Amino acid sequence: MILETLMLGGMAVIELAYYYPGPFCCKILSDLGARVVKIEPPSGDPMRYRPEIFAGINAGKELLRIDLKTEEGRDEFYRLVEGADVVVEGFRPGVAKKLGVDYETLSKINEGLIYCSITGFGQNSEITRPVHDINVLAMAGICEVSGLAENTPKDPNVQFSDYTSSVMAAISILSAYIRKMRTGRGAYIDVNMYDSALFSVPLHAFRAANGKPHLRDFYDNPGYRIYRAKGCHVSIGILDEPVFWERFCRRLGLDEFAEVGFEERLARADEIEKRVAERLSDMNKREIEDLFGEDIPYGIIEPLERSVSDFDFLREVEFENTKVKTFSFPVRFHLR
Repeated sequence: MILETLMLGGMAVIELAYYYPGPFCCKILSDLGARVVKIEPPSGDPMRYRPEIFAGINAGKELLRIDLKTEEGRDEFYRLVEGADVVVEGFRPGVAKKLGVDYETLSKINEGLIYCSITGFGQNSEITRPVHDINVLAMAGICEVSGLAENTPKDPNVQFSDYTSSVMAAISILSAYIRKMRTGRGAYIDVNMYDSALFSVPLHAFRAANGKPHLRDFYDNPGYRIYRAKGCHVSIGILDEPVFWERFCRRLGLDEFAEVGFEERLARADEIEKRVAERLSDMNKREIEDLFGEDIPYGIIEPLERSVSDFDFLREVEFENTKVKTFSFPVRFHLR
């Protein structure tokens, strides 16, 4: 079923954001049926330097270049705002006001406007410098709990706070839109990458908030590891689950560990991990799949290219006179 015919038909969104968080938030809204007009500066969205990423995030939107630093450009933008339900902007705090496209200004043009700002640390933070995902993950403690700070000097290579802030923004906009349908009233939404990232690691953050040490259920757990096998790597995902752990150990011929409790597993992690690694190192992908079947939590590491090629929500679209592949919103709706 085509999502463009569903859910958010009739919602009009203006995107005033570049790179990742704001544009990806608006991609979600577009995939769900909203009309999104993306405003680019005269030089274009800087993300155009990676054409395939730019196309994937922005296919399905109407693209319009406006110079907001000119009176003519602002007047054109204001005319769009008159008929909009939502504006999403991703400027640093204070920039939208300097350009004359802040919530206070636009809400006088459209009283029912939902205006969402996405920044690194929020409108009222003392930190106003430009940041990217790696800076936020470092400052939020996520690099530290993930082990990146102590094990590797490289970045995580997955833009976590960019993604989480875009999803938080989309959820918040939809909540405000439901309220608007009931009351006719607009809203100002202040989303930031830092808070969104922290909210998205609840297992660790709840521990820290309550004065507990780092959760070691994953980091020190020999049952929650990536092991090298013959010609591949395999991930094992067993927490305090005696049934899975016993089954896993017995199939590997490690009966002496089968009834070891969770806390003891953590305490004896090095010993157990070494023995598991020895067993798996001699097994290839097919042997692992045959041994573990469908009743042990595991997964073979696959190249992203292979996973993408099998993705059910991959689709080819026409974008700026070129055919490109992108993803649609990865949920199936069964409507009555």
